[in-house]
Amino acid sequence: MLKQTVFLIILSATLFFCVGSRPELASPEIKQELQKAPYTLLISYSNECPFCIRYTPFIREFHKSLPQKWNFRLLKVLAEEEWDFDGIESFSGEIIHDSTGIWCRQLDVTVYPEALILDSNARICYKGALDDRAHETGLAKTVKTRDYLLEAIDKIKKGEAVPKPFPKAKGCYIETYETK
Repeated sequence: MLKQTVFLIILSATLFFCVGSRPELASPEIKQELQKAPYTLLISYSNECPFCIRYTPFIREFHKSLPQKWNFRLLKVLAEEEWDFDGIESFSGEIIHDSTGIWCRQLDVTVYPEALILDSNARICYKGALDDRAHETGLAKTVKTRDYLLEAIDKIKKGEAVPKPFPKAKGCYIETYETK
């Protein structure tokens, strides 16, 4: 019994110091953005990424069908990148310019395109692939068989947790120099 008590005390102290010294997940800038709605869908995007280009029509249509009161944001990492695609004007107020890399670093966004659903308290409800077309970096199916993002939104709308592990996003890597 004494061994169990000592073990629990040591475990509690370790957890206290580990959690107590951990930096906050979200900066004030991110928290402020996320508190605008119960949920925010964030998609990393680059029009230099072939995967993103392939997903552009899907993103454009998907944007129109999001649940009411949800935020939608595209994450733009490269400041000098000119976005020019059909329908860009509908996203004009929904682009987060992340040339400093604060969003990418804090949310561990490393791939284009990657979808994140965050609640207003900056908790990640979903982080991963939009669907199963990009099954390996550099390789894509012509037809998707699963809509991971739509499945996640459906679960959240029903008040259910999205099962983990989330499907890993595969696409174009965000270079570390892009987010400094």
